[in-house]
Amino acid sequence: MAAPGPGEYFSVGSHVSCLTCLGQRLQGELATRARTEKEDKLSQAYAISAGVSIEGQQLFQTIHKTIKDCKWQEKNIIVMDDVVISPPYQVENCKGKEGSALSHIRKIVEKHFRDVESQKSLQRSQAQQTQKDSSLSS
Repeated sequence: MAAPGPGEYFSVGSHVSCLTCLGQRLQGELATRARTEKEDKLSQAYAISAGVSIEGQQLFQTIHKTIKDCKWQEKNIIVMDDVVISPPYQVENCKGKEGSALSHIRKIVEKHFRDVESQKSLQRSQAQQTQKDSSLSS
């Protein structure tokens, strides 16, 4: 099928018009992704400039993966405008109206710190194994 000349149109559903629509949709998706990444980087930069601890930054990122509606307010993490997590960012530092949102956030915080501790434990055992292996080969 030859491309239409001036004043001629593609038929609905033609291969070229489908590619045009696909290209426009992909451009929109890429723009959305770029905007989201920019917002994430700005949020991270804000946290660093505000003097938020590494643990607080990591917790924010963990929560943000699950719940996009979270932001910084000074050194506090605000989730869904309902829950405030203040330093040192432990479960007992989660405040808000009792209910499912607060309960859900507390579970995320608990799991985050369990996972962090598990990761540290794994790293310690790997370091000990490496040390043991190197002393055996000496």
